[in-house]
Amino acid sequence: MSSSTEKPDNPTMRPRIAPLELSEWTPEAFAAMEPMRPPAGSTYDKRKSDRKQQSRRPNNALSVMARYPELAKAFLEFNRHLLYLNTLPERTIELVVLRVAWQRRSEYEWVQHSASALEVGLADEEIARTAVDSVDGWAPDDALVLRAVDELHHNDGWSDDTWNELAEAFDTRQIMDLLFTVGAYDTLAVAFNCFDLPLDPELEGKGFPTGTGR
Repeated sequence: MSSSTEKPDNPTMRPRIAPLELSEWTPEAFAAMEPMRPPAGSTYDKRKSDRKQQSRRPNNALSVMARYPELAKAFLEFNRHLLYLNTLPERTIELVVLRVAWQRRSEYEWVQHSASALEVGLADEEIARTAVDSVDGWAPDDALVLRAVDELHHNDGWSDDTWNELAEAFDTRQIMDLLFTVGAYDTLAVAFNCFDLPLDPELEGKGFPTGTGR
């Protein structure tokens, strides 16, 4: 039984947990978001600067997490490592996140990271192909990563064959980062789906490629 004094939003309304208006953020909520401040000069720092020119509000994902600063701080410290300190190349990270989002049919996560993926070297056509249940047409290294994500989604772990291929392509830390990146973004994708989180205003009208929706 919940010990929280705040009851969930009416389940007949959408979103199920509404993003918190910036005017309602507490000092604790602002402090909890600090781990997601991107390293100066990074790709993600550039994206944040570009986004600020379009919108003066935090994105909907952070605005929901602002309702629970203790959880937000704990999770975002972990997320910071996966997004900014990961031993995998940025392109691979975004490829993983897009595939996880597609497998979970989390349009919010997929659309958010489509923008990031462009900035780290994925082409529009490649981004669209992450939303297809196939690895046809991908370079071998990319296909391996996509298959690894798919296998974790459909099974309870990696087969020996997949593990051996990953061990040839990546070192131990990279394999661990790959595994935890899949797990963390799978958690977020499910959360966004459960919250019925709407797209941020500047991303409205975007979504999965035509014919691949939820």
